[in-house]
Amino acid sequence: MKLIGTLICGFASTVLMTSPASADPTLWHIQDEDSDIYVFGTVHILRPGIEWQTEAVMSAFEAADTVYFEAPVNDPDQAPAMQRVVFANAMNPAGVTLSSLVSEDTWQSIESFAPQVGASAAQLEPLRPWIATIQLSVGFIVASGFDPTTGVEATLWPMAEEAGKTLTYFETVEEQIGFFADLPQDIEVRLLEQTMTDFETGPEQLDTLVTSWANGDQAAIDAVMNGQMRADAPEVHDIIIVQRNERWAEEIADILDGSGTVFIAVGSGHLPGERGLISLLRDRGIEVAGP
Repeated sequence: MKLIGTLICGFASTVLMTSPASADPTLWHIQDEDSDIYVFGTVHILRPGIEWQTEAVMSAFEAADTVYFEAPVNDPDQAPAMQRVVFANAMNPAGVTLSSLVSEDTWQSIESFAPQVGASAAQLEPLRPWIATIQLSVGFIVASGFDPTTGVEATLWPMAEEAGKTLTYFETVEEQIGFFADLPQDIEVRLLEQTMTDFETGPEQLDTLVTSWANGDQAAIDAVMNGQMRADAPEVHDIIIVQRNERWAEEIADILDGSGTVFIAVGSGHLPGERGLISLLRDRGIEVAGP
């Protein structure tokens, strides 16, 4: 759930087993004499048919001159660079196999689970644990009937480009991939082993996660997404959530020093909680309208 939730709500790539027909996700607003900044928490993959484009969200988006995303992962021109970086960091050293790195129980789980998501244990053998974890997690999401083209960013990015808005990013695709690829091997392995265990309860918790987003329930998002990660994988939570939030808060403070209207769309797992982006902004003395 840590990795799947990260893909969905905290990292640019959630699944909802029983999708609500409509959603009213939270929109935050920061304002000074010459700036309007809107912060919107996203989900990167949604089941088709969820109506999340509320009047408040779309009015803010349309008013913005500049739109910030986490990284340019929806830009088709970035696809070759993403592939190069993934390939450069995906393979184990010669003579090292995935099965030799994980426990026997985990490997048996991979052997039985991989065919359910269109893969095989043999295909995963040469891969490093981080990319095997992502491949299995994304396979699980897609096999459950969800389409990456229906996510919030996948909808907003082409709208922003077509409208001629300035597109800006907090991170490069290389940096985003590096958050996983640069994990120490023992943490990579633990992440894969825990993810295999979490698949057993994944649908129920994912349902809770996205329903919480649809209802604007920040406490529930924090509990499901960050609470479990903080407890079970604090190193991963620090790298993938906290450190990035701190950098983004600093950059948003710089944006506020400028002028104009800006719409910021980042994974909803980054926003709630004591170390969430909204709290970090308020800790800086920035007034943020919203929960």
